[in-house]
Amino acid sequence: MPLPSSKPATGPSAWSLLSRRLGAVVLAVGVLPVMAQTAAKSPAAAAATAARPAVQVVLTQAKVVRGADGKEQLLDAASVKPGDILEYRATYKNTSDKAVQGVVATLPIPEGLEYLPASAKPGAKLVQAAAKDAVYAAEPLSRVVAGKSVPVPYADYRSLRWSLGQLPAGGEAAVSARAKVQVYVPPAAIAASSSAAAPQAPPSAAKP
Repeated sequence: MPLPSSKPATGPSAWSLLSRRLGAVVLAVGVLPVMAQTAAKSPAAAAATAARPAVQVVLTQAKVVRGADGKEQLLDAASVKPGDILEYRATYKNTSDKAVQGVVATLPIPEGLEYLPASAKPGAKLVQAAAKDAVYAAEPLSRVVAGKSVPVPYADYRSLRWSLGQLPAGGEAAVSARAKVQVYVPPAAIAASSSAAAPQAPPSAAKP
């Protein structure tokens, strides 16, 4: 869906909606299948345990600004405009008394935001990126055009995924990435882009 760029996102309404939609994407699909492995229990106790996700996810977002001293600061992101840099952080916490295996964290990047190269943390071999095709690979991504491999523009990155491995009982792990605001995104486009940004596979999973 083409997005208009003539209108700066100076008001809080568009950004607040984008933040809520992104948070809903992460939180709604981030914890559904994540269950701690537990010993045999009664059917009632097992059902109660199964109803509670072992891993909970908290998403925060902030605007990155540089102070007079040259140091970066993370400020409230209630109002943004094209060119602003945003930092997203998703914290995964194991609220159970058992370790959860095979935790995979996913952070969607809605349209209207351009991922900043190599800003994903932790980096190295833990993180992979994907465009709209939801095919994850190491950064930088590439695609075949007219028989040639060409780099995927960072504005086309729509999701990041980290393989975090085991999350111990009571433990937590955080992932983060930065993106630049490109255009004003109307509410209808926000809803559509957030839906498209939802990963095909759940961002958190436990191996049996």
